[in-house]
Amino acid sequence: MSTTRSKRWNGTLESLSADYLKDVMERMESYGDRVQFELPGHSKRPIYQVIGRGERKMGFDGKHLLLRLNDSGNVADSLSPVYTLEAVQAAISGKRSPRRSTNRDSANSSGSPVRRRAAPAVAVDTVEQDKYAYYRAHRDNLPEDIAQYAGEISQLMRAGKSAEEAFTQIVSQYY
Repeated sequence: MSTTRSKRWNGTLESLSADYLKDVMERMESYGDRVQFELPGHSKRPIYQVIGRGERKMGFDGKHLLLRLNDSGNVADSLSPVYTLEAVQAAISGKRSPRRSTNRDSANSSGSPVRRRAAPAVAVDTVEQDKYAYYRAHRDNLPEDIAQYAGEISQLMRAGKSAEEAFTQIVSQYY
């Protein structure tokens, strides 16, 4: 059995590690259902942007920390095609993403329509939404590298603190 995964990203979704893609999928579940990666460079973990409702974009670096978008509204000038949550899940499980979509199911040769089960409702993580809303509203007053403490801020908020209290505690603790 051969694998297409390599140490560096070659532009295909399947070449990214499953662990990295799981973290990308976690951000997608919180912020949007589509993702674009920076085209291949020298890194094995490219920067990416998650695209949500209303074409709102959030940028993340290779360590999944928030990035500011550039003047064109993207994380990079050259980006991959847009991948869906389903394509990322398929890449994690080792399946190749389809080159093109077809309307017919190849396993169904009788020509009858295929009924698919509706996707289960995804639980909305309001902690991540509240955290980002507070960050967006107060980013000018927050330290520039506070994004490196995003995990700790989320933990504090899940423990019952408000976004303001969590950010204040992190700022007083580290700055």
